Amino acid sequence: MKILISVNLIIILLVPRLFSQNSPVLDGLQAEISQLIHFAKYSVVTVSAKSSHSYVIDKNYGLLSLFKNNREEKKNNLWTVGSGIIYNQDGYIITRSSILADFEQIKVTLCDGTNYEAEYIGTDERTGLAILKIEEKNVKPTQIGNSDEVLLHSLVMVLGNSMGISPFASFGLVNGYTDNGRLLLSAAINPGNIGGAVFNLKGEIIGIVTAQVEAEISFIGPNYLDYSQQSSIAIPINQVARTVDQVIKMHHQKINWLGIGLDTDSSNYNKLIIKSVIPGSPAARVGLNIGDRLVKYNETDLSSPGILRKLIGATKPGTSVSINFIRHNRPLKVFPRIEQIWPDGFNPNKPRHYTHKLINESERASIQSPIIISPERFLQINSKMIQMENEIRSLKSQINK
Repeated sequence: MKILISVNLIIILLVPRLFSQNSPVLDGLQAEISQLIHFAKYSVVTVSAKSSHSYVIDKNYGLLSLFKNNREEKKNNLWTVGSGIIYNQDGYIITRSSILADFEQIKVTLCDGTNYEAEYIGTDERTGLAILKIEEKNVKPTQIGNSDEVLLHSLVMVLGNSMGISPFASFGLVNGYTDNGRLLLSAAINPGNIGGAVFNLKGEIIGIVTAQVEAEISFIGPNYLDYSQQSSIAIPINQVARTVDQVIKMHHQKINWLGIGLDTDSSNYNKLIIKSVIPGSPAARVGLNIGDRLVKYNETDLSSPGILRKLIGATKPGTSVSINFIRHNRPLKVFPRIEQIWPDGFNPNKPRHYTHKLINESERASIQSPIIISPERFLQINSKMIQMENEIRSLKSQINK
């Protein structure tokens, strides 16, 4: 039903030819939709992350619970389910970091139901994309398209895990772009679609779903909450591919680090001036400041930022080097120790739970942040509220008497 509604515009154009009971046009359209989903589904995976959440049960009842501390801590396991896409033949998988918050175990399920334990590679904090890896060479990677060629109002398909169904397809249009170049889609997004793939009608991936666009006001009935009417934001695949390639490379290679930002000093040709110093960096610890003009690295004259980067990269980590610089026309020298760090934006640590806030004010999109509570805890809280209400009524009655 969702697919038929989504392609309603196409069907309307074909109405004059659909009055016959057996319409070859409609049959052909349905066959092409099924073929598109079938072609794309083999690179779409379900990502499940297991995490533990602790809660406290207060064994005291009534008003005594306000004065006594008789509590028992319990722990529940929670599985967060989202979508992912097989990036290449080596088993690397793209997903969203919000799915993996505080994970203890990650499981990847292929479209045929095969399960794999996944290794967490890292997250690009600028985009929120997370990279996983499974030890399986016989996988079908996605066919990568060119997101720069996507036209406004192009028809696209979002394919992922939704409401426990995989593959779950929805169709929509590319209705615009955010200020930072991400795609605004009208395709229906349901719980689990985050991290899913956006395909063009050739079956080529053109983006990754990263967020829902939430309305300023939500109308929620007593027993019904419709998630499916929310639009979505997707990162174009050209940006995704560059980011994923960097994360995979960064996973195997740290970089040498001094901790300064440089600018060319226009008043002194071929000299470098410090425009920023990162707190806690090797440069900060030896006292280098903004405005210092760098002259030499060991015995090498510094004529460009590229020369300094090359010298730092060629230095053995842990080695102390000499840096000659000028501060207020006074020549000075310091001896920082070169360290290694992960490249900027790469985080090898597991993602943490996000607070419910906008990931980017320009996108007006927020991250889903469900409240986690066990059925046992809910019943306990409900029972306590009833008891407190009864006690308050009793106290009011005594006061009135």
